[in-house]
Amino acid sequence: MTATSLQDISSSSYSDDDLECCRELQAEEWEVLQSIHPTICTSKSNGTVRLEVPVELDTERQIEIVPIPHELYNTTSGPAIPLQPVLLDSTAAEYKRTCNSASTISPISVSLSNLPPLLLDIILSPSYPTHSPAELTAIRAVSGWVPPRMMEEMRRQMMEMWADMGGDAVSGGGTGILYTWVEWIRNGEFLTSIGLAGQDGRIGIPHPSPALLVPLLRAHATGQQYKTFAQMSYPCGICLTSRKGVYCLHLGCGHVFCKACLVEMWGLHIREGEVSRVGCPEVGCESGGEFREATEDEVRAVLSEEEVKRWQWLRRKRDLERDPTTVHCPMEYCQEPVPREKTASTTEDDESGWARLRECHSCGYSFCSFCKRTWHGPHTPCPLPVTSKIVLAYLAASEHERITLERRYSRTSVQRLVRQHQEEEKNRKWLESSTTECPGCALRVEKSMGCNHMTCLRCRTHFCYRCGHKISATNPYQHFSTPGTSCFSKLFDFVPSGEDDWQPIEAFELI
Repeated sequence: MTATSLQDISSSSYSDDDLECCRELQAEEWEVLQSIHPTICTSKSNGTVRLEVPVELDTERQIEIVPIPHELYNTTSGPAIPLQPVLLDSTAAEYKRTCNSASTISPISVSLSNLPPLLLDIILSPSYPTHSPAELTAIRAVSGWVPPRMMEEMRRQMMEMWADMGGDAVSGGGTGILYTWVEWIRNGEFLTSIGLAGQDGRIGIPHPSPALLVPLLRAHATGQQYKTFAQMSYPCGICLTSRKGVYCLHLGCGHVFCKACLVEMWGLHIREGEVSRVGCPEVGCESGGEFREATEDEVRAVLSEEEVKRWQWLRRKRDLERDPTTVHCPMEYCQEPVPREKTASTTEDDESGWARLRECHSCGYSFCSFCKRTWHGPHTPCPLPVTSKIVLAYLAASEHERITLERRYSRTSVQRLVRQHQEEEKNRKWLESSTTECPGCALRVEKSMGCNHMTCLRCRTHFCYRCGHKISATNPYQHFSTPGTSCFSKLFDFVPSGEDDWQPIEAFELI
C-alpha cells in the first residue's frame, strides 16, 4: 500500500481540526529535529521522511565480528537470536561445528567509537502523531553490519515505542516519536535491546565475512573523525590565528597547523633541499628522540604533486647517502645511487665476492663496486691499482671510517684485500732486498753464490748483480775493473763470518 493511500484512509477518519493540529505538530517536530540534528534529516516530502542516523558510542568500545553462515545471516524469519558477548564464544564454536573445517573463519576484534549509520524510511500519516504512529517502512544499516533479522526485531521495537509513550489510535494523546527513535539509535541503546551488546560494554556483530566488514567499519570511523575535526576551530602555532579544521592539517603527533602555513613552510624546505625539516613545526616535537618528519599522506594533503615527487626524490637520495653500501653508477649519463642488495647471500661477511656486485635500477648497468668496471664475476680480481687504492685508504682511515668502508665493500672483502696487500708488500720488500731485476726483461734473479756477473736465462742479457746495470757481453769484466765506479773490484762479494774468513788475494783487482 502506498503512502498516498495510507494518508487517504487516515484522513477520512478524523476531523479537519484534528488533521490540522497533526500537521502543525509534524512541522514543529521536523523543525526541532532539524535544528538539533541537521545532518540526520536528509529529506521530507509528501509525508515521507528519510533519516540517516549515525551510531555514536559514548567511548571507544571493543567490537568483535563473529562469523556466521550466510544462510543464517540473510534470513529474516523467526525471532532474533541475541548475540551478547557472553554468547560470542559459543556462537563461534557453533559456527565451527556447522561449517566445513577448511572454510572456518576466526572472529576479528576492533576498537571503534562509532558505527555506520542506519537509514530509516518513514511515512507520517495525516493523523500522526496524535492518533496514529509513524510507519517505519524500511530500515537498513550502511555496510550491512546489522543482520536482516535483527533489523526486523529493531523495527518491531521501534513501532511499539509510540504506544509505550501513551499513544492510542482511539483516544489519541500520542506524541512525536522521531526524536526518540533518533536518540535511541544514535547513542547505541538499540545494540543492547536487540542483543548485540552486553552490560560489560563489549559488542558482538554476527557477519558471514568479518575480514570484509572490518575495513568498512574502520573506514567509516576515520571518515567520521575527519568530519568532527573539520567542523571545529583550532589555533595555528605558526600564524597564531584560529582556523576551521577543514582548512587545517592534524598531524600524527597530535599538533594542528593551518594548511596555508604548511604549504609555505614545507614548500620552502623542499625547494632548498632540506627534506629533513619537512615535519611538525612544533618546538620540541620529537618521535623516538628525533625530529618528527611528515608522512607521505600528510605531505600529499598539503603540497602539489610536483612538490611531492621532489620530496620523495630528496628522501630517497638522503636515505641512499646514509647507506654506506651505496655506490653511484659509473655511467656518465646515469650517476644513479645504487645500494647493495639486501639479500641473505650478500652480507658483510660474504666471502664469495658477490657483495661487490651492483646493478643500477635506472640504466641496468652491472658493475663492480670496487673498480667501477663491468661486472667481472666474483672470483676475478680487480685491477691492482684500484684495490691498492682502497686498501691504502682503509689503512690510513680512523676506526669509524674503517667501519664505513667495511659496510660499503663488505668486511670480509676488505680484510682479504688487506691481507693480500700485506703479503704483497712483504714479497716486494724481499724482492728488493734479495733479488736484482734483469735490465732486459725485468726478470727477478736471486744469487745464492758466485760472482756478480749475471746472464739472464730468459733474454741472455749480461748485467751486474750489484747495481743491475747492463754490461758488455764480449768484455763483461771491464765493469768490475774500471776505477771510480761503485762496482770497481767487486766481482765477488765477501761477508766476514769469523777469524778464518777467506781474504782476497793480493793484486786480485788486476785480474
